[in-house]
Parts: sequence; structure tokens; C-alpha cells
Amino acid sequence: MQIKIIAVGSSKWERFIYNWGVSFLIGEDVLFDTFGKPTVFLRNIKKQNIDLSRIKHIVISHNHWDHISGLWYIMYKFKNINPALSNTKGINEIRKGGVNVYICPNFGEETKKRINSFGVNVIEAKGLLRIRDEIYSTGEIAGKYKDKNIFEQSLVIDSENGLIVITGCAHPGILTILKEVKKNFSDREIFCVLGGFHLLDKKRKDIELIIDEFKRMGIKKVGPTHCSGKLAKEIFKRIYQDNFVEIRTGQILQF
Repeated sequence: MQIKIIAVGSSKWERFIYNWGVSFLIGEDVLFDTFGKPTVFLRNIKKQNIDLSRIKHIVISHNHWDHISGLWYIMYKFKNINPALSNTKGINEIRKGGVNVYICPNFGEETKKRINSFGVNVIEAKGLLRIRDEIYSTGEIAGKYKDKNIFEQSLVIDSENGLIVITGCAHPGILTILKEVKKNFSDREIFCVLGGFHLLDKKRKDIELIIDEFKRMGIKKVGPTHCSGKLAKEIFKRIYQDNFVEIRTGQILQF
């Protein structure tokens, strides 16, 4: 399985200039999140020679600007590729041959209407959902962010080595997400976890306890990025050593 890092922003400076967020391409047809700065997102798609016409599934982890901003621009690109997309249908009404956009049911109604206006198939991931062979959405998982409810989905890839979990921000808690994955894939081991772990404001002791749980769960490789924070990355790297995966824009991972 090939995973391309289209764009990633992790530092305080990148956040200050809105060069913040994540976007991954799994294989040639599954796009996970669309970054926070559309100009960078679209430029990187061009630089990496990504063929938009091959993308059939777009998964938006949660409704925050740094994960959804590029979506509106790429939707216009899809309309140019396939004018038939202008014939809109309702939420969860599937049109064969269309592009599928997977969202959490608790995304705001305005966001849902805006996505649907592009004529794509808008699919609400209420629970575990198969996207295509070997790739699943966890479905929406509830959490808290700044004392408000937030809902987020993550990707699960069933690879030969075990499960690969890709997270956007892990607002519900990275361990909460992983426990949900374990519950739904009880006969499979989690091999690798990549993405935003949302440990930016966590203390060293809390991070070490989380890593202890990663080890207890048998997770072999980790690639924390984006909102994971510098301290968490340093501790994960020290403990996982050669099994620590550096996540950089333009990188291609093979599993």
C-alpha cells in the first residue's frame, strides 16, 4: 500500500501563516483531508503529479479549516473533469460513477449543503464504514475540543503487516480512536499509526503514558505529525527509534 504525503504543517510558524493541517493520498484513489492552505495544497498536487481524475473517495476527518479548506477548490477541479457532477442529489444518495465524499453526520448543515452542491456523493460515516477494498472509516467518534463537542473519523487500512490507522487531529483522544479500531477489528493487530495525535499541549508524563499504551497494544510503527507537538514527536522518536516514521510533505510511504 502506498501513502503519499501531499501536505503537512506542524510548526508554530506554519500555523501562523496558515500552512497548517494534513493531506494524505492512499493509493491513487482515496484522499484523506485537504489541508488548510488551498494554494499550497493545489500546488503540491501538481508538483507530485497527482491525477485528480483517479480520485474516487475523499474522506474529511473533521470540520476544521486546516482539514477541509482545500476541498472547495478540488471540487471545482472535479466539476471540470466530470460536468455530470452538477446534477446534485441528497445526502447519502449514491450515484454510480460519482466521487464519494465521506463526512461525519454531525458536520454542520451548511457544510453538508455546500459539499452536496458540487454534485458529489455525500456519505455520512455514522459507524465503521468500508470505503473500498482494504480501506475503512472508523465512523464518527465523539470528543471535546475547547469545551465543545467535536466529531471526527479516521482511516483504517488493512495491510499485509496489520492495520494502519491514519488520524487527522485525534480530537476525541488518540487512545480512544485506537480502542475503537481494536473493537471493530478484534482479530487484527494495529501495525502503524500516522497523523495528528493532538498532544501539542500534553505534559511529558502524559505523553509517556500514552506511548506505554501504544506499546501495550503492540503498535510497531508510529508517525506523529501536525498537532502532535514537538515534545511528543521527540519522545516517540526516542522510544520507537528505527520504527519512528518521519512525516514530510512530498514523502511516499510504502507498506
